Amino acid sequence: MNRRKTITIYFSDPEPMGYPFNEGEYFDRYQDVISDITKYPIDVYFVRGKNSYEGNGVFSHGWYFDNGELKEYKNKIKADLIFNRDDKNTIPKIYDCKVINHPDFDELALDKHLTAQTFEEISPRTDLINSYEEFIGKMKEYAIGNGDRVVLKKNYLTEGRGIFIINAGEVSEHTYDDWHDVLLQEFLDATCGIHNLVQGNHDLRVEVINGEIAHSLMRMPKKGSFLANVSQGGDSFTVQVSDIPKDVVNIICHDIQPKVDKYRPLLYSADFMNTKEGFKLLELNSRPGLLFAYEATYKQWNGKIAQMLIEAVQNDK
Repeated sequence: MNRRKTITIYFSDPEPMGYPFNEGEYFDRYQDVISDITKYPIDVYFVRGKNSYEGNGVFSHGWYFDNGELKEYKNKIKADLIFNRDDKNTIPKIYDCKVINHPDFDELALDKHLTAQTFEEISPRTDLINSYEEFIGKMKEYAIGNGDRVVLKKNYLTEGRGIFIINAGEVSEHTYDDWHDVLLQEFLDATCGIHNLVQGNHDLRVEVINGEIAHSLMRMPKKGSFLANVSQGGDSFTVQVSDIPKDVVNIICHDIQPKVDKYRPLLYSADFMNTKEGFKLLELNSRPGLLFAYEATYKQWNGKIAQMLIEAVQNDK
C-alpha cells in the first residue's frame, strides 16, 4: 500500500494570515484547490518564512485547513513536494526536495536580464546597468536621442514596480535612489495590437503547465500608461487557448519550452507583445497565481494547478 504523500505550500510572510490570505479571495480559492488534492491520499500544509525550512524537505511547523479554519500544526513536516508561492524572494534554494518550480528555473524567470540573454532572439535588447553614468554610456553606444523612448526597470521587482517608460532626456541620476541592478531595454511599439484580439498597446500572458498551454490572459494598460499590469490599473480579459496567435504558440513550443523542459514539473507564464517586427517575449513568471471567482475560467485554471500538484507528488521521479 502506497504511503500518504505531503505537499507544503510556501509563503514568504511568517504570519499565518499574512499574504496572500490577507488579500482578496485567496483564502477561499486555496481551500478549493486543497479540497481537490485531498481527495487523494495527500496531506497539504502551509509553511511560512525562510526560517521554517530545516533541510531535506523538513519544515519546523505549519498550518492546515480544517473545516474552513486555518489551524496550526506544531510538529515537523516532511514534504514530498514544495509548491513555491514566495512573493518576496525569501525561499532558500532547495535542491534536497522536489520543488515547483525548480530553483534554477525560478532564477531564470526572476532574473529578467538572464531571461533576455537566454532567449535573446525573441527578447527586446536588454542591458544590465548599475549607475546613471552607465545609462549615459548606453545612450551614446546605441545613439539614443533625448526624445527617444526607453524602458528602465529594476531587475527583480514584479507587478510593474520600478518601471519607467519615458523619453531618455527625462531620465536623471535621481530616477532611482539605487541604480544597482537596473535594466535598460529598447522600447517596443505595440500600438499595432493583435489581429482579432486587441487594438493598441497590450501584454498577452500565456500560462504553461508541463509544456501544455493551459490558460491565457490579455492585459491592457489604462489610458495614458504603458503598464498593462492589473495591479497598476490595467484591464484584462481571458483569451481562449484556441485563439492564441499561432506565432506565439510556435515561440513557446520551439523557442522557450525546449530550453526549460528539463525543469519539469514546471509551471510558468510568458508575457508577449506584438510589434511590427513580430511578437517579442517581455518576461517569464515562475509563480503564476490562482484565479478569483470573478474570472470565468477560474475553476478550470485552479483545477489544473491542483491536478499538476497531484501528479507531481505521486510521481517519485
